[in-house]
Amino acid sequence: MNFEKHIQTQDIELRFPTIDMARDLSDLVCRNQEEFKYINYTKTLTDIQKCEEALKSMAERFEKGEGHYGYMIFKDNILVGYAGIKIRPGEHVAEMSYYLDKQHTGNGYVSKAIKALEDIFFAQGGHRSEIFCNETNENSCKVAKRLGYQLDGVMREYEFFDGAYQGVAIYSKINGE
Repeated sequence: MNFEKHIQTQDIELRFPTIDMARDLSDLVCRNQEEFKYINYTKTLTDIQKCEEALKSMAERFEKGEGHYGYMIFKDNILVGYAGIKIRPGEHVAEMSYYLDKQHTGNGYVSKAIKALEDIFFAQGGHRSEIFCNETNENSCKVAKRLGYQLDGVMREYEFFDGAYQGVAIYSKINGE
């Protein structure tokens, strides 16, 4: 599948990750520790060097065209979040992922970013798009519902988080729905 390095929607831009975004990414993660508590890998992104490494890795995976496309979400040239799509090889199934700065919630930026990625995916023959979220992460679950994803079920005690095993909700959308 082919994903462009820059995707423009009516309100936001999805940009290919570059190392020069490291400081802004680190600042975003530092001020959203509570909001990002469900996303284990963001815990390492409070350090600028770790952000540089993560952005470099995202860019390399993107360039290889192996089905993992991560974008930084910008609004008016300000980094406000992340949206990504990970396509399982040979299956035409993708997992969407996202996070957003708490200062920019309620504007539909994540919904618009995920919708843009799913439109490209489905237009190129994708069959099923999925969103996995901790069942207690109400905001993430709301994004899936708002975009028309259906709850397939909850994997009970699937991930160890916050000192206990917790369930992960699986939402999906089939091409054409």
